[in-house]
Formats: sequence, C-alpha cells, structure tokens
Amino acid sequence: MNKYASAIFAVSTLVLGAAASQAATLTVTNVSGVWSDWTGGVKQSSTMNGDVAELRWGTPGYTKQQSGYDFAPVPTSGPHQKDQTFTLGTFTHNNFVIDKGISSATLDVTFSFYLGTDSSNIYTRSSQFVFEHWETPNVPESGICVDGKESKPNGVQVGCEDRVTPITNPRKSESFTITEDGVTRTYLFDVTGFNIGENFWTVENQKNSAQLQARFTYEENVPLPPVPLPAAGWLLLAGVAGMGAVARRRRKA
Repeated sequence: MNKYASAIFAVSTLVLGAAASQAATLTVTNVSGVWSDWTGGVKQSSTMNGDVAELRWGTPGYTKQQSGYDFAPVPTSGPHQKDQTFTLGTFTHNNFVIDKGISSATLDVTFSFYLGTDSSNIYTRSSQFVFEHWETPNVPESGICVDGKESKPNGVQVGCEDRVTPITNPRKSESFTITEDGVTRTYLFDVTGFNIGENFWTVENQKNSAQLQARFTYEENVPLPPVPLPAAGWLLLAGVAGMGAVARRRRKA
C-alpha cells in the first residue's frame, strides 16, 4: 500500500469510527399523553392544556377546585448518552376537597425518537399506564384517616390523604444493534415506567408527582424477568425427585 492509499485508508477509518461513535446516542423528538379512560367519580372531564393532558373530577368544595391528574410530557430531549436516565414526562395528582372521586384512570403515552444523527429515521412507540385511585373520606367519624393520621390535628380540619397506586406500570424495552468503534453492540431504549413505587398518598389541598423515566443502555445492563417453568417442567422435576427418593430407600434396604 503506498502512502497516498494509506492516508485515504486512515481518513476513512477515522470517519467511520466517528460515525459509529455518534450512533450510540438517542434523541427524543416528541412525547404526548392522553387520558383515554376512567371509572367512577362525578363531573369528569379530560382536556388538553397545551401539551398537558388533564383529567378532572368531583364537585368542588370550599377550595372551588376539582381534584385531578395531569401528565406533562417532555416533548424533546437529548441526545442522551448510554446509561443515562432521563425523564419523558411528569404525572401529578392534585388533591382537593370534593364529593366523590374516581376509582381508576388510564393514561396512553406515545414517544418518538431517533438514534445517532439520523433524524430522518424516527421510531414511534407507545405504552399504557393504569392508576387505581382511592378518594378517602375527609371527615371520618373516628377522626382518624385510613392512613392512620388525624383528620383534625390540634382541632384544625386538614382532611385525609388520598392514595394513588399504579396497577399497570409497564417496563418496555426496544433493542437496536449499533456498531461502535468497530464493535457491534445491542442497545436498549428502556422505558422503566413511573417512579411512584407501590403507591403514594397525597395530602388534601396538595399535589404529588412522579416522573416517567427511561434510559439508553446496553442490553446486558437490563435484567431479564424470570422465565416461569411450564407445568410439564414441574411434573418432570417432581418425577425426578420421586425417582431419587425411591433409589435412596432401595439403598437403605
């Protein structure tokens, strides 16, 4: 190889290496949400306030405000490097004094993104989240709320906390094979769900929030769920164990 060919080869390798390095990023181009369903409550309404999806319910009390859920998306973000956790949107529970609350609500979230610098190739995915809602009595006869706190500490009416529990909070991963610095790796766009935990309690006349989070990472960095053993497998194990027991009894005899 002459020196000119060597120079061209070196430049080509540098360009390909740079392009491969740029590939290992993820850019979010759009996130949107809508409250598609709910049960229970009175005077419910689902509207959009700009990009924010709002769900309201109940006849307002002295605060003259309905209780409700909001989902505020983060429409664009990135580019995100691997192993970086980022937020796709924020869920908020607004708790006010009302007469009757919902029992559940469903949120549909759609997100679009591209990899590296190729903004012409847009991927679009969606997830559905279901929240169980417990609108607790604000003035229980015992004076003690369902969470064990007083509804009138020091004689001041503060009401009782309401509980929000994620019934469906799916983890959704999408895999992509990318060549980076000459090495082919599988990456995941891993939507980890709302960081609400098992549930949260929202104080009366207050609000509580949780973030819908995701990350761009290597496939091996995401633990796989345990694979259940089929019924036939359990029967096989039981049979093997039984044969072992018979063999031990024979040896003892």
